[in-house]
Amino acid sequence: MGNLEALNHVVAHIEQHVADEIDLAKLAQIAGCSQYQLQRMFPYLTGVTIAEYARRRRMTLAAHDLQATDARVIDIALRYGYESPTAFNRAFRSVVGVSPQEARQPGAQVALYPRLTFTLSVKGATPMNYRIIEQPAFRVVGIPSDNGTWNLEDAGAKATEYWASLDAGVHRVLDLMDGSEPQGLLGVQFCRDGAFDGYMACVATQQPCPEGMEAREVPAATYAVFECEGAMPDAMGDLWHRILTEWLPASGYAWSSGTDVERYLTPNMTAPDSKSEVWLPVERKG
Repeated sequence: MGNLEALNHVVAHIEQHVADEIDLAKLAQIAGCSQYQLQRMFPYLTGVTIAEYARRRRMTLAAHDLQATDARVIDIALRYGYESPTAFNRAFRSVVGVSPQEARQPGAQVALYPRLTFTLSVKGATPMNYRIIEQPAFRVVGIPSDNGTWNLEDAGAKATEYWASLDAGVHRVLDLMDGSEPQGLLGVQFCRDGAFDGYMACVATQQPCPEGMEAREVPAATYAVFECEGAMPDAMGDLWHRILTEWLPASGYAWSSGTDVERYLTPNMTAPDSKSEVWLPVERKG
């Protein structure tokens, strides 16, 4: 999926159904990708999840209605899908910064969120070093995350917490390295049948799986491998944003519904000169 115009159609659909529950299956169909890809892509491009964007837009439009009409607050709440005035007031204040009644006061300062528009970014000031590889399937062993508490849309934040919690456990994982490729510490976000299937810090190895760890296989895939330099997690987030807005739309490749890999090549991941890689599963368009 590399068509930013399709993402604009996604935004248009959200706007047309702003008071309704988010239909991820429908949005993915409009975007021409899997729900897995859409849920991963949207926060990288916008900084918020699809659900949070829809909530912000819903409350922004409600604020416009409050200021432009004399409709009752309860009627506006119902218009935007809230049957409980208390729930509407809470949601409104969390987004706009004031209560619905206060928003109607002359000179009220309110935080409003405009509709998003996706555009192709053509910068070229900073090179994006990448290569295309054909990677055979490989076995990994590592420490699985508590995937039962993960939602794909907050996977980035959860991954940051997860890495912080590993501490000395990372050394136990690195001790399993035996020369298998790809070498180095890996962060693997698994995808199965187009859906999120867990995240794990791991290494490629043929060593036996120790108690408390897990062995899995990363399927064979074509990867676009991008070089990254800088402190985690910001450098990785910035690179993902550039991949999706600069490289992917003009690359001739589409992001396939495969397993994503991040490869960490230096011990101190938070150092300014830390080196890592993003492995994006891709397929030729057409």
